[in-house]
Amino acid sequence: MSKKLHLRTRKTHRYLGVSIGIQFLFWTIGGLYFSWNNMKDVHGKTLLDKTEHTFAFRYNEPVVKLLNTISSSIKKIEGIVVNKDSLLRVHTTEGTKLLRLNENEYKVEDELTETKITTFVKSRLKTPIAIRKMEYLTKKDISKTHEYREKPLPVFVIHLEHETNTKVYVHPKLAQITSVRNDNWRRFDFLWMLHVMDFETRDHITNWILRVFSVLGLLTIFSGFYLYYLSSPTVRKVKRKITN
Repeated sequence: MSKKLHLRTRKTHRYLGVSIGIQFLFWTIGGLYFSWNNMKDVHGKTLLDKTEHTFAFRYNEPVVKLLNTISSSIKKIEGIVVNKDSLLRVHTTEGTKLLRLNENEYKVEDELTETKITTFVKSRLKTPIAIRKMEYLTKKDISKTHEYREKPLPVFVIHLEHETNTKVYVHPKLAQITSVRNDNWRRFDFLWMLHVMDFETRDHITNWILRVFSVLGLLTIFSGFYLYYLSSPTVRKVKRKITN
């Protein structure tokens, strides 16, 4: 019986090892990459100053008059500086509006123009980098696996002339850098996809594939421990002493 159990356990352990061995390798490689990588570079902080420039605004008469032109309910107001323009980012129940507060010029700013976005991105770079091209993306341009997923649209994407193939995403209606993507992030994203085994959105860590493989991983570990117990000379010596 013991020999049959030993062979059955060894066979089970071998098949489990083959079935999830590759995934174990992906988990290990991913873990090494995540723990040894520079997360500041992954998030684009080494090239770009993503800290938003803000200012404290006052509710003077021109500001109040301008806010009264907004028909929807206001939820939040932020004072931001874009290039040399002082803007109010007003979050309402119907969306976000921009208000320009430059001297002698208080008006609604629909969205940032391409020229202003280019200047805006250049002002946030830690060192001067040329811009290769600019694109405008809408919902139809973004797939589930796109590097700019589950973020506000539409958006301008600025391709920097840099060895890391960095792209800066700017939302024109928010006057905000919403994302920075480079090759380091793309490698991170790919390994994260393999790590959590979500091959669509890459962010759903409670999917059934991961759950099943996690259980199989535990069975592989426990079968290995049990195989050691069955085949260990030390364990056999201890059992003989106990029985004698």
